Amino acid sequence: MNRTMPAVVIGVLLGIAQHAAAQDNRVRYNNQDLFLSGANLAWVNFAGDLGPGATAFDTFADVMLQMHDHGGNALRWWLHTNGTVSPQFDNAGLVMGPGNGTIADLRTVLDLAWEREIGLKLCLWSFDMLRSSNNATVLNRNRLMLNDTTYTMAYVRNALIPMVEALQGHPGIVAWEIFNEPEGMSNEFGWADIQHVPMAAIQRFINLCAGAIHRTDPNAQVTSGSWSFLALTDVPTLARPGASPAALSAEAGQKIVEWFRQKYRSSLPANEILQGLQRNANAANYNYYSDSRLIGAGGDPDGTLDFYSVHYYTGISPSNPTSISPFHHPKDYWGLDKPLVVAEFALQNTLGVPKTALYDTLYHSGYAGALAWSWTDVNLSSHADMLAAMQFMWDNYRTEVDINGISGAWPVVALTSPANDAVFPDGAEVTIAADASDPDGEVVLVEFFASDTLRIGADDTAPFAVTWRNIPPGIYSLTAVATDNQGHQRTSNRVSIQLGTPALVRLEAERAARTGTPTVLSDLTASNRACLRMQQTGTITWQLPSVPAAGTYEIVFGYRLPYDTPKHQYLNVNGVRAGEIVFDGSLNVWLEKAASASLLPGSNTIQIELSWGWMDIDYLSVPSSLVTAVTEPAAAPATFSLQQNYPNPFNPSTTIPYALAQPQHVKLAVYDSQGRQVRVLVNARQDAGVYQVSFEGRNLASGAYYYRLQTEAFVDEKRMLFVK
Repeated sequence: MNRTMPAVVIGVLLGIAQHAAAQDNRVRYNNQDLFLSGANLAWVNFAGDLGPGATAFDTFADVMLQMHDHGGNALRWWLHTNGTVSPQFDNAGLVMGPGNGTIADLRTVLDLAWEREIGLKLCLWSFDMLRSSNNATVLNRNRLMLNDTTYTMAYVRNALIPMVEALQGHPGIVAWEIFNEPEGMSNEFGWADIQHVPMAAIQRFINLCAGAIHRTDPNAQVTSGSWSFLALTDVPTLARPGASPAALSAEAGQKIVEWFRQKYRSSLPANEILQGLQRNANAANYNYYSDSRLIGAGGDPDGTLDFYSVHYYTGISPSNPTSISPFHHPKDYWGLDKPLVVAEFALQNTLGVPKTALYDTLYHSGYAGALAWSWTDVNLSSHADMLAAMQFMWDNYRTEVDINGISGAWPVVALTSPANDAVFPDGAEVTIAADASDPDGEVVLVEFFASDTLRIGADDTAPFAVTWRNIPPGIYSLTAVATDNQGHQRTSNRVSIQLGTPALVRLEAERAARTGTPTVLSDLTASNRACLRMQQTGTITWQLPSVPAAGTYEIVFGYRLPYDTPKHQYLNVNGVRAGEIVFDGSLNVWLEKAASASLLPGSNTIQIELSWGWMDIDYLSVPSSLVTAVTEPAAAPATFSLQQNYPNPFNPSTTIPYALAQPQHVKLAVYDSQGRQVRVLVNARQDAGVYQVSFEGRNLASGAYYYRLQTEAFVDEKRMLFVK
């Protein structure tokens, strides 16, 4: 054999070897080898972004445009998550389809992403599918899907393959991700508030899903998100010998417990959290997701991962957090043969590495991407810090993060008048003005909106302004939308204004969801003749299913102090601590306390969490605009009417239209088939006009329900069907 080669051949082979080595620290996307520089969304509406019900496309568009403006290129988005909304199951627990609207919703968000040169990492499922707080039906069918291949393949055939087929080749898809942290629902690593299956069942599910995706779309990439290197490498990273939770300072232990409860929405006792974390950290490492081990579990030779995804939080290994840190070890340290994306981490100063250097550290350590957690959990990473990190990567490594897409520059627009939180008297006219420009073209139109749905007017010539007249009393969120000569649109900042005295709608406390010790107390002096008596611990949670637009809204609590004064309770908005309310005043009389809540478009929650407890809550009053949609001004209807809800049957939400010929006090309520009132949607005086109210049935049992409209001059009732 000739042991020499021509120099040209040697050069070519060296070039191939160098190219192959380069691919180990990049993800192939858009026919480019890219460092994924972005963030986790991870959802707008937890488990409800796809399928039946409304999807907040404007929110997706806004987040991705902000990322585009700062040079980001990738966003991780959770899809089915826990299976409560999608996919669609039959009565036997077999998946029968992706779910009504699922593919259309996916395509719309992917189109928005590609317009903004953002690639999506589509995460199908999370360990939340076996969270013990899910109802028995959801838990049973999810366990079957993981443990029984008949049910697994029903999902693959009837939901997964149709989604992949329909979206094959879409330029907005970076990869399909099978699981978010499935270890959390495993026998080997799981927690007491999550039901468990063996890791072998999780491996099999990944193998069968990945194989189906690869055969359906040979160009598709597949990954899965592991919660830690503890389950992703065979390289030993054991905790320090003799380390235990008891060795932690009280402050360090409390910080870990608070992080865990916030991140994993857990209420486990502190000692159980710390002991569980240390138990997992003391176990021998094992890569459950190597090719041979996935194929061994499921038998599908195509069912392997194209790149690895790992998550890192300092609390995962309490006694030796640097042992499993990607910020303290290069990618090659872990002995993995595929590109590796660090797909979740807190964008905070991390064990000597400043937060401003985290993305850069991963880039220089051979990793294939950095996706901070998360746009919806700003307790761990702020929007400003995430955008600054993406901007740094763009400024310093543009060729490694720039997607060769279709987008030019987008217009810039900002409302300049009126001032935020301005208050105007009844009958006032409001001039709304905006500055707008375009870096590579011209602005051809600026449209002005109230609460996103009411188009006030438009102007095609600078200075851009309109005057709003005949404004009904209420709280409104104003925006401007600028369109440039390429058809790109950007929405401005939001400005909240109040016109006159807005009508308020009472949401009775006894109808709200509650945990802990609050109990229903009959009282003829209370609104609706009942209230909740708050004792030592617990929460009261009101659902606002259809907030028309983001903004800061005034809310009012009706309360009574039967024991002493004052009482301090926590206010939580959308699961995040918003502040503390001091309920004070005279004893044993009904009082009202006003507060402010910053709400998002769509579904929101407002919660009172007991701190001092021991008082009575009667109701939460919110502006009627939060439960009725804004409509175009029109002549008053000639007659009263109650229309059929749509869609019908529905899951999980539906819209109820009605019309008032005259100003009236209106009560719109929902009743079950036994005539028991289950929800009051409106209980307020309203002007003549056409109204729409959204009703959310997610927490109700399937079956027939009736909604009744009652005014001083009109009563009508109709039937609707809720089908899970």
